[in-house]
Amino acid sequence: MLTLLAVTVVALVIGCAVQLIDRTHQRHSVFLLPGVALLTGLLGWVVMQFTGLGYHPELFWLSWSLPLVATVLVTVGTAWWLGRHRETEDAEALRRVTDT
Repeated sequence: MLTLLAVTVVALVIGCAVQLIDRTHQRHSVFLLPGVALLTGLLGWVVMQFTGLGYHPELFWLSWSLPLVATVLVTVGTAWWLGRHRETEDAEALRRVTDT
């Protein structure tokens, strides 16, 4: 259970850090990136527990490190994808408003 708590706290910290670093954070919700990070971290932890890595003495470290690596990758990817796509959608919406 300590690994679950550690993954939860660190995933939230990663999500908040990516939210603060993201230059386009005003284009989406404040809780979106921390929520994505938390979901990724917890689902990764559950998958690692079901695969048995959390109970194997030599591979125990994988049950908390792999979900955090996945959390970083998915959260940064989400911020990049949302920032890029929302920018084009916002530009198109602004162009439609100014053209009419």
